[in-house]
Amino acid sequence: MRKAFRVAETAKPGATHLELPEDVMARPLDAVPLPRRSPPLLEPGTQELARAAEFVCAAQNPVVLAGNGVLRGRAAPQLREFSRATGVPVAETFMGKGALDYTDEQALGTVGLQERDYELAGFETADVVIAVGYDLVEHAPEHWNPRRDKTIVVIDSVPAEIDAYYTPAVELLGDLGHVLRRLSEACRAHDPGPRRPRPSSRLRDVVLRRLEAGRDDDAFPVRPPRAVWELRQALGATDMLVSDVGLHKLWIARMFGAHEPNTVLIANGLAGMGFALPSAIAAKLVHPERRVVAVCGDGGFLMNCQELETARRLETAFVTVVWEDGAFGSIAWKQRERFGGEHFGTDFGNPDFVRLAESFGLPAWRCDSAEDFGGRLRHALALGVSSLIVLPVDYSIDIAIAQELGQETVART
Repeated sequence: MRKAFRVAETAKPGATHLELPEDVMARPLDAVPLPRRSPPLLEPGTQELARAAEFVCAAQNPVVLAGNGVLRGRAAPQLREFSRATGVPVAETFMGKGALDYTDEQALGTVGLQERDYELAGFETADVVIAVGYDLVEHAPEHWNPRRDKTIVVIDSVPAEIDAYYTPAVELLGDLGHVLRRLSEACRAHDPGPRRPRPSSRLRDVVLRRLEAGRDDDAFPVRPPRAVWELRQALGATDMLVSDVGLHKLWIARMFGAHEPNTVLIANGLAGMGFALPSAIAAKLVHPERRVVAVCGDGGFLMNCQELETARRLETAFVTVVWEDGAFGSIAWKQRERFGGEHFGTDFGNPDFVRLAESFGLPAWRCDSAEDFGGRLRHALALGVSSLIVLPVDYSIDIAIAQELGQETVART
């Protein structure tokens, strides 16, 4: 039992599973918990730091790829300082959103959805990639290092998982904030190297242009850019958006800009549907002072809608927004990509979500226009109780701006 807790808490933290026979579980135990101690922090060696600083300072087009480990290690302030000190721009994975404020000039945007992401973010010409808190499960390195020609500097809490496309030249292991501080100092003391071009803003410009255009899109059912725009306008810099798994997740990952770490929670990797409702409850319990919105597809919502009872019982005040299209939209989209435009077994009928939420004792509304959504969202956020909004959505427009950004790489995985 003690080992299970230690394994769960040490890097990289996660769940552990214990299974004991009933007779063992029933035995009395004369024991007390061991005192909890923080694991000792690794310290990168002087030679490794000097070598990493040399790579960074000598690079003509270095890029940081920031993953979820930055947020988990509370290292966003040190990453931002490193970017300012060295001039190295930062791209984020889906689960690394908020490592840099999306309005920062050094922010390249969120990568990992389409084949031209990395090209437009400057990875195609990058000679050095500094992977900070990056996990291969967030998006395979073959997408950003297809020619295996990048010099890779890894900053993480555990040794890197080696891949044919991910072979680090140097690894700096330890507390991410501490390592980034030390590397910033080493780079300041180093020869500044060649003058670098301005960071590529092409990816961010394409996405933000499409998001801003969605502001005036009055089509109904609502198109995703308008829905994302309304969500961003309604929430403050430290408020929290929790995305379930489905087509809406791709739009949120692509277009919803994060100002701060851990303000956009997205399940990636195994990416289980039904994630958003219990996660929003937990987010509100941890941060009762923040406003929280859970965005679900109708399919994912039906997998965990009973958690509305938990939300009401615990008095966790957040808004659930159900993007309704009467289908497992993400699965249908992948089927169409693979099977020549055909899909099967993905359409379904829905209950009356408003009456369903009301049966749990929650106020609920159904939007009947694009303009209706913003007003209802602000009203729901101001109530201070759990509530639900049903938003009919039209996914028929290209999921991810394919004309400018290319085909979706996630459709092939």
